[in-house]
Amino acid sequence: MLSMQVRRNVSLILLVGLLIVTGVVWSMGSQAEGLKDGVYFGQAQGFAGNVGVDVTISGGRIAKIEVRPHDETPFVAGPAIEKLVQTIVETQNTDTDIVTGATYTSKALIAAVKQAVRKAEGFKDGVYKGSAEGFGGTVTVEVTVAGGAIAKVAVLENNETPSIAENAIKQIPEAIVAQQSWEVDVVSGATYTSKAIMAAVETALSGE
Repeated sequence: MLSMQVRRNVSLILLVGLLIVTGVVWSMGSQAEGLKDGVYFGQAQGFAGNVGVDVTISGGRIAKIEVRPHDETPFVAGPAIEKLVQTIVETQNTDTDIVTGATYTSKALIAAVKQAVRKAEGFKDGVYKGSAEGFGGTVTVEVTVAGGAIAKVAVLENNETPSIAENAIKQIPEAIVAQQSWEVDVVSGATYTSKAIMAAVETALSGE
């Protein structure tokens, strides 16, 4: 028969093993719940222009990152983008080091992927405020999230030219709610106001 000490040791080993397995399963479950499957777009300012990415989430994980056509210097940006995309997918972590010699492109790619991942995480219910600079000054918005979705976007304050900005102030919030994304088409003739509303909504939902 096994001694009391041996049986205690065996029990302890089994308990530790159970805790490890439970922890792994819990971690996998929480990750799957944290990121909703789908394809999400993100973009950020690089050295020569915007760098846009389409991030595919599958099984709650970052499955693929596709970089849209951009104006970054090919021989500088190309290797950096390839390396960063590979690293982020392999590590499932957007907090990665920039590539030496391609600082602007690296930061833009990382920021764009983070933006896309934030969308995959969904939105937490609540009422949020955000601001951004428009053509005539600061544009402030209030974003209402209900049931994990953007329910309402209201422009609270702005100093834009009424005759130019009014269509953007009406149409951009409606488009954001319809598409559940702050990246929508600008209103012709009101580019600055349109972009300011989008940026303010992003700030509100990102908690920045």
